[in-house]
Amino acid sequence: MNKKIMQSPLGPMEFISDGEKLIEVLFLNEKKDPNRNKDIPEQDDTVLLEATRQMKEYFAGNRKEFQLPLSDDRGTNFQKAVWNVLNTIPYGEVLTYKQIAEYAGSPKGCRAAGGACRANNFTIIVPCHRVLGTNGSYTGYSGEKIHLKEWLLKFESEHK
Repeated sequence: MNKKIMQSPLGPMEFISDGEKLIEVLFLNEKKDPNRNKDIPEQDDTVLLEATRQMKEYFAGNRKEFQLPLSDDRGTNFQKAVWNVLNTIPYGEVLTYKQIAEYAGSPKGCRAAGGACRANNFTIIVPCHRVLGTNGSYTGYSGEKIHLKEWLLKFESEHK
């Protein structure tokens, strides 16, 4: 496994790859365990180079969708269904947690949909920032990270 750190307008991002697929993309300040991935060498591979290239294009306002190989060996069937729904939300648009739950096959699973968003290992690439509360509020992104969601949605609305 390899990792690459990229500076973004929202702070440093960490990309982890197994050389064939992305394993994880997170803002460093988003990691629950700061020592997680510390033993993975910072070394480029083709997946990391492509992922950071596409992310830079996103932050330049030139990329609306990502075309990257993502590891899919984690998550429950419901979480995977939620992540699939997230990938259908167009750039600059939003759905509610209730809609996500319905589309994922569990109409009463709003909280579980929120949990699946929290378990998403691919920040921005699998766009959980495009999900709002039923009343349109910026919920999720656990408290202090709401500013990330607000920034990303504003950025996307300006670059539609």
